[in-house]
Amino acid sequence: MITTHQNGVAITVLLATRAINPLSRLFQRELAALLDKLELRRDKLSAAIIGFDAEPNATRHEQQHLMALTPAQAADCMHMLAAYNALLQRIEHLGLPVVATLGGDISGHAFGLALACHHRFSLRDARFSLPQVRQGLTPVAGEIARTVRLAGLQTAAPLLLDGAVLRAAQALQAGLVHALADDEAELVKLANAAGQCRQRPPPAAPALTPAALRALLRERLADSTPAAEAILCAMVEGAQVDFDSALLIESRYFCQTAINLAPKKASALL
Repeated sequence: MITTHQNGVAITVLLATRAINPLSRLFQRELAALLDKLELRRDKLSAAIIGFDAEPNATRHEQQHLMALTPAQAADCMHMLAAYNALLQRIEHLGLPVVATLGGDISGHAFGLALACHHRFSLRDARFSLPQVRQGLTPVAGEIARTVRLAGLQTAAPLLLDGAVLRAAQALQAGLVHALADDEAELVKLANAAGQCRQRPPPAAPALTPAALRALLRERLADSTPAAEAILCAMVEGAQVDFDSALLIESRYFCQTAINLAPKKASALL
């Protein structure tokens, strides 16, 4: 699930994308153990370099958790998401540069975890997506808040509301990755160089003008699905508050859509 390798004064981490799940206690325990290790050794390390073992359809594993959600478990859902958000914020405030190296198809929660890293470098043929809307769900664990703060409402809209796939060059233009590499060797060079740089601060809330907001609402609300409407609400509401409040807002919308979706999935199996 999570493997590490010492590489000089840097530590390389490899995450299996199929295992990255905010609702998995097992993944949370492994991520917490990794962060404990990094925090203890941060004075002796130049950087933590995180790679992703991307697999097709890696988001399907989440369905077993969502099938079991009921209205009575809403509080448990919120608690699990709060714990996972706290782990991602430990990454942001680690006191050590955390670098994500990206290749292949990086989607869903793998992309969300990468967005919490200080630097993101990508191969030119990588592809990025947050496809949850197509499953009737909202992105969660900062995937909405960080995307909107990095790319802005209008640029983030296709990614979040349509589940659009971004090529690496598009992600670079949107501010979601910081540089592109032609091959693995160049990607390693970028990652090692980032260890000598200061950490990037967490993204700030975007400027939200009334005109831009009205335009987005007119464009998107007329013919939207329940999941897309929930995502749009989380985008707009989250852009007007501090980051911690934005995380809470998107967690609420996720639990709402997940709980509403569970009976539909159960009936589809009958």
